[in-house]
Amino acid sequence: MKLYSKIFAFIITLIGISMWVNIHFSRKTVTEAMSAQITDNAASAVRDLGPTLQLAIESRKELEAIKALHAFEQKTGALYAAIVALDGTIIAHTNVALTGTRLESPLLKKFGQTGAKLFRRDTHKGEETVEVLLPLNNRTRPSNEDILFEGLGGGEAPSGFIQAGLPLTQAKKAEKDIIFKLFILAILISASALALSAIFVRLIMGQLNHIRDGIRKVRDGNYSVAVPVVTGDELGDIAVSFNKLASGLADTTVSKQYLDSILEGMPDPLIITDEEGNVLKANMAATEFSGYDFMPPGSLNLKTLLEPQTDGGVAPFSLLSWTGHTKEMDLLLLAEDGRRIPVMLSAAFTGGPGRREAVIVLKDTTQHKQSEARVSQYLKEVETVNSELDAFAHTVSHDLKEPLRGIEMFSNILLSDFGKQMDPQAADYLARIVKAAGRMRRLIDDLLGYARLARVRNPYEDASTAQLAAEAAAALAPLIEENKAQVSVAESLPVLFCDPVKIRQAFHNLITNAIKYNKSGAPRVEIAAEKFGEYYWKFSVKDNGIGIPSQYYEDIFKMFKRLHSRVEFGGGTGAGLTIVKKIVEEHAGKIWVESVEGKGSVFYFIIPADLRNKP
Repeated sequence: MKLYSKIFAFIITLIGISMWVNIHFSRKTVTEAMSAQITDNAASAVRDLGPTLQLAIESRKELEAIKALHAFEQKTGALYAAIVALDGTIIAHTNVALTGTRLESPLLKKFGQTGAKLFRRDTHKGEETVEVLLPLNNRTRPSNEDILFEGLGGGEAPSGFIQAGLPLTQAKKAEKDIIFKLFILAILISASALALSAIFVRLIMGQLNHIRDGIRKVRDGNYSVAVPVVTGDELGDIAVSFNKLASGLADTTVSKQYLDSILEGMPDPLIITDEEGNVLKANMAATEFSGYDFMPPGSLNLKTLLEPQTDGGVAPFSLLSWTGHTKEMDLLLLAEDGRRIPVMLSAAFTGGPGRREAVIVLKDTTQHKQSEARVSQYLKEVETVNSELDAFAHTVSHDLKEPLRGIEMFSNILLSDFGKQMDPQAADYLARIVKAAGRMRRLIDDLLGYARLARVRNPYEDASTAQLAAEAAAALAPLIEENKAQVSVAESLPVLFCDPVKIRQAFHNLITNAIKYNKSGAPRVEIAAEKFGEYYWKFSVKDNGIGIPSQYYEDIFKMFKRLHSRVEFGGGTGAGLTIVKKIVEEHAGKIWVESVEGKGSVFYFIIPADLRNKP
């Protein structure tokens, strides 16, 4: 059965049930209303005959009661009637045989509880009637409480009741007429509802049919379909969503074709396998690289084609199963011609559990391995050359410093022994020779120290920079005392993983410069540190020295670059800050200066807290 028929059958069933429920309860309501109306008419007759009926029940004389009942019958047309005491004893009955007996009626017990008029449908001698119980109220003498709450009129209490059977002949005709009219009205309403439902169902099915036709077209590969939006309700929203989905599928199809073309054009081999390693798809580069024809899907298993480059290495699919991905794993690929080609494998699983596929990219590392071998050979050669250069530098420095020591020594002897006998100008020339030789010796020492800095690799360890700064200051105690300087090291300096020898030398050079380039008479040097981001510490060495012009912020870190004459501020070669810069950069850091002329400078440098976890 089609959906239209199902919906229509459901609506017809629903309307049929609604009609039956409506007619059933309408009939019941009409019956109740007609019975209540008959009961109210009888109650009105009782009120009209109140004194007569009251006298009959108070006297309990059958003759008086019979007269009252006949009067009641004439007013109501009752088929039978009886005056009954509260205890259920029949005082008088139109059927005199029942006088003095007890009344048997389902309404009696309920009347005893409520004392109100009651009625029910019954049958008397084959004729449908309404049995009623109507209270007969007795005027009682008012009590003091009655006078207080109800006035002098007193209250009313039932002293008995009338039982009567009232005919329904005329009422049944009116009842059937009303029910028939209600039935016709229900049919008209149901027919209208059925017609509106048919229109509504047709409207719904029209939208659904459009969506169904669109789905069929998409199933057949036509992704450019757009169904008309007939309604503005949820079905219309579904139609709009379907159009967006179809458009997205069209774009996805184009994107898939584009992606397939990119994968086929990739220079590196790309292979897609299932979780067991069975090859499902491979691009042209993979076929050309390995020599295998990977068709049909599943004809080859990649596990049998890959092997570790070293014995005991982890199998790639085992690693994939543990982590879900792997990157740059060195393996050997067994090619179709028997060659074992070194490759670098990167792979990742896609899809959900039970349906995962491994996307694997291979990269030929043959040239890379050859390059590594050449680089390794070059490094060995460089190490050999460096060793030879180091030996040569020491030899050259010794050979250069030896004549310089001779020049200094003999020049000093001449000055001390023959200085008074020399011409003043000659003595001045000789003094200049001594100073030039000393400067030449210091230049050679600084140059060798800088060259040795890059080659010497001291062990890295966790070291307290506060202790290293304090040791550097202690080594400069004579210079500090001579210049009446003050060096303070903050307790917040951290523990770093570093080369402690070189970091101590960096502090030594910075403190030395801060004291030398100072005219204040009381040099002050403050060393502090603070966290810089998540991975770095920022150190500062602050002084109250002469300051540095901003245009020389970069030049001061160059080799042998001095901003003053050779005789000012104790001389020097200008290599100190160059060495500090070299040490900081070896620790993957950076150094810079901020200064105000005449007020002092602050040298800042940042170093990773732990080079083992460097970002």
